[in-house]
Amino acid sequence: MKIRSLGLVSVVLVTSTSCGIQPRPVTPNEGRASIITREQIEKTGARTMWEALSRSVRYVRFQESGLGQPERIRRRGESSIVLSDDMPIYIDQVQVRQIQVLASLPARNIETIRILNGVDATTYYGTNAGDGVILIETVEAERR
Repeated sequence: MKIRSLGLVSVVLVTSTSCGIQPRPVTPNEGRASIITREQIEKTGARTMWEALSRSVRYVRFQESGLGQPERIRRRGESSIVLSDDMPIYIDQVQVRQIQVLASLPARNIETIRILNGVDATTYYGTNAGDGVILIETVEAERR
């Protein structure tokens, strides 16, 4: 038998369900997150994503600058004196680094907002998500 190397590496992933081990999904199940629906967002009368978040997400402080621009998003109460308390936000699985952009995006584009607690957030998004993560799914992503 001849084996020829093509410079490619093959990885075989074997999962066994006989011992009860299941592979972790890419994102947590619906039951493990607080979910805010499109209908709930519409009831708030929000025009921008920032307004939708600040009016519908509980247990989170949405701080604005003196000019009314988004400044910080923090879980209520201090959780660490070492790590940043800012909660990461993802829109369609892409992290939003400049939260000021949320004030210019229309709320009508939001399909759902999911809020993960600290344990689930660190499992899926790393140690910088110790206070939780806000996941925004847009209507366009739902259609894909």
